[in-house]
Amino acid sequence: MNFRKSWLYFIPAVLYCLIIFILSGQVLNLEIDLTFSDKGAHWLEFMGLGFLLALGFFYNLPRQTFLRAYLTVIIGISVGLVDELYQRYLPGRQCDWRDWIADIIGVMAGLAIFWLIFNLKTKKFSDKNSSGQP
Repeated sequence: MNFRKSWLYFIPAVLYCLIIFILSGQVLNLEIDLTFSDKGAHWLEFMGLGFLLALGFFYNLPRQTFLRAYLTVIIGISVGLVDELYQRYLPGRQCDWRDWIADIIGVMAGLAIFWLIFNLKTKKFSDKNSSGQP
């Protein structure tokens, strides 16, 4: 069996998912009086996941733009759904569809940020190579 080192780009996303599920199992009593702070936390948490999933897919599926984005979003959405369903069965936690919507938007934001950085990096690299610089 031939192992491609590019699969190692998924390790951060896998570890991040583990952290999400470990934290989901905890009852957090944060006293924050900001409106929608819970949804913002979900958005930020899943933005990180979207970014890390995109990292893995962009380096493993070259020249397959739609598939990279699609898999990033579908897996991110699925992790968010499983996370919410997991919380449904934990004492002191609840399953909230609005949290899942925040997760989805966060995954898409993470993908968009990664895509922007990736395209800027790729364009800079191609401009440097086309100018004849070593």
